[in-house]
Amino acid sequence: MRLKTIPEDFRVRELLQWPEVQGGDYVVHLLHKEKLSTPEALAMVVREGDVDRSAIAYAGLKDRQAVTDQFVTIERRAVEIKLPSLRLQPVGSTDRPITSRMSAGNAFTIVVRDLQPHGAATLRRSMPSLIKTGFPNYFDDQRFGCLRHGQGFPMRSVLHGDYERALQQLIAEPSPVAITGDVKLKKTLQLRWRDWETCARIARGPAYEPIFQHLLAHPDDFRGALEHVPLRQRVIQAFAYQSFLWNRAVSRLLRGGVDSSQRLRLSTLAGDLLAWKYLAPEREEKLKVMRTPLYGPDGDGGSPPFAACMREELADAGLSRQDFVQNTVPGMQWKEEPRDAFVKPTDVGEVRIEPDEINAGRVKATLQFSLPRGSYATMLIKRLFAPSYYQREDERGGRDGGGRPGGRFERGPRPAFRGGGDGNGGGRGGGFHRGPSGDNAPDHDEDEA
Repeated sequence: MRLKTIPEDFRVRELLQWPEVQGGDYVVHLLHKEKLSTPEALAMVVREGDVDRSAIAYAGLKDRQAVTDQFVTIERRAVEIKLPSLRLQPVGSTDRPITSRMSAGNAFTIVVRDLQPHGAATLRRSMPSLIKTGFPNYFDDQRFGCLRHGQGFPMRSVLHGDYERALQQLIAEPSPVAITGDVKLKKTLQLRWRDWETCARIARGPAYEPIFQHLLAHPDDFRGALEHVPLRQRVIQAFAYQSFLWNRAVSRLLRGGVDSSQRLRLSTLAGDLLAWKYLAPEREEKLKVMRTPLYGPDGDGGSPPFAACMREELADAGLSRQDFVQNTVPGMQWKEEPRDAFVKPTDVGEVRIEPDEINAGRVKATLQFSLPRGSYATMLIKRLFAPSYYQREDERGGRDGGGRPGGRFERGPRPAFRGGGDGNGGGRGGGFHRGPSGDNAPDHDEDEA
């Protein structure tokens, strides 16, 4: 099974509601892009439209390997741009910049390719139960670029007070999947670690120079060096481990609420997670009203059953609340944030099965649905193909749906990578394989992914 063979196979339309104000100071624009991330597209808008970046606001990030439509506001400017990979046009005005709070989610049209007919039949059989009882609102592999790139979880090292290891993971762990020059540099940094003069000489550029200049002046101050890692990277790493623990706590919670005969297995880079085929109505209602926040030492942990599961996950990781107080790095602190454990798709269209014009002898399935902001379309698709939780790996069957053994998916032509980094990710790898971007940075946290 393959996702994103071509960008047109993954279409995302942002569902946004803003207060229309005639003559408002903020002009709402529809941004259509292809094979561009949201930051890349905004950089083009700045350049082509002669717009100040600080005047642009948006609600969420959208994937590079896709065709996406989202909204942005530009303060006191109406800008029109027509390029092969980007179009921008004014569609209204309002009295405030767009924020994520205005987003109602995303509508998707997704093509799953390289399916054998029985794989397409599995998808069709799974759809009624998915529509009826939803699926767990897990974070998917896009949140865990640190595992795909072999870093493990630097945030876990920070919480254990091992700032040196965290810094090594961030700047001196060569990615096993990247194809950029950074791989050679990081290998050299590994070999010459603590020889700060050599490291400073070979690692040039704004991402490295402040770090090694700090270590030249303060050779053992690794916490201080971490503060020179770009803020965005620190934030992404903090979110990654926070999301990992949330996934594990929800999966633990479901062990007590899903009948064994209804349990399904979802494979991710960060380990296997429990899902359900059908959920009893009373259990669905309990899950829908339960508070299941992302962990933060400032919060109460949510509803007691979930809070207990999170405490067990923290204990398994060797962490206590005191670690979050004592071992801190700016930009890598956690705050409790709400997140629903249950999600149900809306506006689900009929599954369309057709011959796959790209993969001879196979079929493709076209899916249409909407999800709330922050939910992962790729997780929905994993749920459609999920095997029984108790089914052994070798029983998942040869070429299950046409693409890879064992119910895994491919995104474009890149070969499989089973990640785990330094072991912090837990479990075996799996899930979707990214398209041919060759990016060496951690993945964006993308709404549509």
